[in-house]
Amino acid sequence: MGLNILIPIIIIPILLISLIILIYNFSLNYNKKNKIINKLKKDNNEILEDSKKRNAFSKKERNWLGRKLAYAGYPSSFSETVFIIISIAFGFLAATFVNFAITNPVVFVISFILFSFFPLLILKKIIDFRLEEFNFGLKVIIDKVTSMMKSGVGFEQALRKSVATTKSKFTKEVFNIYLVEKDIIGEEKSFEKMFKMVESKELRIFYLTISIGRQSGGKFSNTLEKLRKTLHDQGEIKQEITASTKEIKVGSYMIIGIVIFIYEMLDQTMDGVLDEHFFGTTEGQIQIFFIAVWVGFGLFVNNLLTKVK
Repeated sequence: MGLNILIPIIIIPILLISLIILIYNFSLNYNKKNKIINKLKKDNNEILEDSKKRNAFSKKERNWLGRKLAYAGYPSSFSETVFIIISIAFGFLAATFVNFAITNPVVFVISFILFSFFPLLILKKIIDFRLEEFNFGLKVIIDKVTSMMKSGVGFEQALRKSVATTKSKFTKEVFNIYLVEKDIIGEEKSFEKMFKMVESKELRIFYLTISIGRQSGGKFSNTLEKLRKTLHDQGEIKQEITASTKEIKVGSYMIIGIVIFIYEMLDQTMDGVLDEHFFGTTEGQIQIFFIAVWVGFGLFVNNLLTKVK
């Protein structure tokens, strides 16, 4: 008797839950079908107007930080907020650490401002690394495409094979946009999407070369050959300039090392008076802090002046 009572108590709730799930799934599918039908009923002009509005809105949303984060591989709309929070948190923690050594409100504020920009420097390094990886992969792809086209292979087929064999995952990811979406959204729109992923002048030149080569009616492989030679010559010149600028940077670090060595020699000669002043008094700590900031600023400016673009 007890078992006969338990069976309905167990089965009835299970059946009710199953019925509710079925009704819920049916309503979801019904709503999806209605949405699809309503979209299909829309006039083509209305669809175009909606897409224009969305594009205009997205262009307004883009800002300098958003573009930089996209170049670094963080295209999410939340990435800007997260990056700002990380920058503020890092600046506050670093300034608090400095404040333990030098207790001064001015030093705290300056430390907070300076260290808040540190994540931005890391972001820039990530962008530079990705750009260098992409440009190297692009040059390899252009070499392979040019060789294949001289052998009689078509441009599209040669590009597809070259992208498939490239070792750079990032370069492959960028070019897959062109290979997959070109026939759907067109060549120009495909390259626009590629430009949002990487800020490469070489890629823009490659796009112009393709456009001019197809419109001019000449032998396309010759145009790509000229581009290949130009990029290789540019790379050789860049290596020579980089080698010379490295010597300038090494010289700057050597001067700082000599200054530190002279300071230590003077401090030993004066029986530790310099250390006692700069590290033992509040006034000296503030002075050494601003000296360090000034030296860091000098190295930063030197790096900007000797940077090869």
